[in-house]
Order: sequence, then C-alpha cells, then structure tokens
Amino acid sequence: MSRHDSQNLADANCLRERLDQTLELYRQNLAVFHKFKLCASQIQAITSLDQLPELLATLRDSLKLQDIHLVLDREQYVDFLPDSIPTQPQLLLRRMLREMGLAESFRHPLLGSFADITVQAPASRELFQPRGQGDCVGSACVFPLWDKYQPDNLIGFLVLKDGDPLRYNEGMATDFIEFFADLFSWSLVTLREHEKLQRESTQDHLTGCHNRSYLMKHAPRILEFAHRKKMSVALLFIDLDGFKKVNDTLGHACGDRLLIAVAQTVQSMVRDYDIFVRLGGDEFLLLLPGMDREAAQRAATRIQDALRALLVAQVCAVATQLRVAASIGLAMHRPGETLQHFIERADSNMYNAKRSVGERTQAL
Repeated sequence: MSRHDSQNLADANCLRERLDQTLELYRQNLAVFHKFKLCASQIQAITSLDQLPELLATLRDSLKLQDIHLVLDREQYVDFLPDSIPTQPQLLLRRMLREMGLAESFRHPLLGSFADITVQAPASRELFQPRGQGDCVGSACVFPLWDKYQPDNLIGFLVLKDGDPLRYNEGMATDFIEFFADLFSWSLVTLREHEKLQRESTQDHLTGCHNRSYLMKHAPRILEFAHRKKMSVALLFIDLDGFKKVNDTLGHACGDRLLIAVAQTVQSMVRDYDIFVRLGGDEFLLLLPGMDREAAQRAATRIQDALRALLVAQVCAVATQLRVAASIGLAMHRPGETLQHFIERADSNMYNAKRSVGERTQAL
C-alpha cells in the first residue's frame, strides 16, 4: 500500500471515528431530550399541589437521581401544600440566593459538589443534609424557582442530587435542566392560582368555612351515593339566637368576630367528610352523611352546648352580658328528595324549634 493510500485510509478511519463520536453524542442528547420530555409530561399531568410528593418521587426515578428536593415560600404556598413539602420564609430563601452568589432573578442553575455548595451557603445545609444523615457526597443542581407572572418573585428552590460527584459540574450544558425547572415553577404557580380561585369561589370570605356554592356542588353527589348505599343522611340548619342584639348593641365588627368564633367552634366538632357551610348572615348548615336521627340529635345538642359556652365579652374584648345560643332544625333525607327541599325542611324545623324556645321563655 502506497503512502498516499495509507494516508487516505487513516483519514477515513479518523473521519469514521469522528462520525461515530458525533452519532454517539447525538444518541446521548436524544436520550436526554426524551427523558426530560417524559418529565415535562409528568409535571403537566398533575392537577393539584397535593400530588407533589408523588410527582417528586416519579421525577427522581425518571431522572435516576439519588434524591430530589423542593422547598417553597411559606407565605405563598403553606396553605396549599401537603405536610411533606417543606416551606421556608421568603427572607431565608433570599438569604440562600445571596449565599450561593446568585443575583436576584438568577435564571440558571448552580452546579457543583454538595460540600462546596453547603459550605458556600450555610442556610441551605438543612435542605441538602437532613438531620440524621451523614456528610453529603456527590453533586447537586440547585435551581431558583421564579413566578412567571411576577419575574422578581422567588417562590422556592428545586434541588437535584446525585451520588456521582461529576454528574453536575460547571462545564455541563444546562438547556434541558433549565427548561425542566422553568416548566416545574410555571406549573407550581398555575396550580396555586387555580386552587386559590377554586377555594375563593367555594369559601365564605368572612368565616373561612365553605359557602352555598360548595354545598350545591358536592352535596348532590353525597345524597345520590347515600341513596344507592341505603345510607342515612342528616341535615342540621343552625340559626343563632341573640345575634341581632349583638350587632345592634356592639356593632357589626363585633358581630363579625362572633360569626368567625361560631364557625371555628362548629368546624372543630365535625368529621372530615361532613359538609359545614355558612348560608349567609347567622345561618349555617351541617350535612352529616351516614348519621341516623339519634346521632344527629346528639350532635345538635353538642353544638348548642358549645355555642352557649361562647362568651361574647371574651370574643369581642368588650364588657357585656350578652350571650348567644343556637336554634337547630334537624331533617333526615328522604329517597329521591332534592337538596333544595331537604334544606327547606330543615329550615322549617329550625323555625319550629326557635318558636318553641320563645314560647317556653314567655311561659317562664
């Protein structure tokens, strides 16, 4: 073989080697792309922030991570999250940002070893190294999460952890990771806003308990299920006695505080699957699935005793002898009865109870 032929063969082998390297790099990038595409679909599939623990576990497995951590701003998210998702005050989150040497509104991940990051940012140590664990080894990718609607609003941090000290390093490309983290933060904001709107539309703005809209949405399904299972359902119509005098004498601000105290008192006595709503004014409803008449009557008596024990003077922080009580109408659901008729019967029974109390008072 001539020198020229040998050179051509060497050049061809070199070209083939480069082509193989390019194809291998392409395959690797394609695999990473499909991996993050799968993660994106998993993120977009959740419909509630309650699903976050399961989502994080799924993402950890899909990305083959040692662990994945999420910490969110306490003020913005604590009322919407399951207990297993940690929250921190905004001041601490901003402190972590500064300690990591990241500028405000930083949009790129911080990559490096656990040890270096936790030494650089002591405030993040608890996040990287939960109590009971030994020294952290390996590498991490820390991504600040920002509100897509308010770009300067830091909502938390997402942390990807791996035992391999070289997996996350400063020289690696981060395009897919940035897209993944941005999509994650956008979903968090969207879900929170959606759940906030849902809560506001079904929540009484004063007392915090559910409102009539919530009752009309969920009660029919409960009644239909109870009918199929031949299960009893009780309804208590609760109306306060003496509330008008509190409003007229002490003012509406005191009346509002009293309504909040009443709602909190009753709410603390109901089961998780009961429906307690404020209809308006000083009228409340309590739907009790699976409760017979005797048990419902006992529940009504307990509520009346608890409300009689409320001290208006203590609730309103004023000197007064005024007290409140409650008249309660009890109705048991009849097969095929509409929710509206069910409520009307409980309402009528409440007025009968209130009239009976008034007549007994006059007789005394």
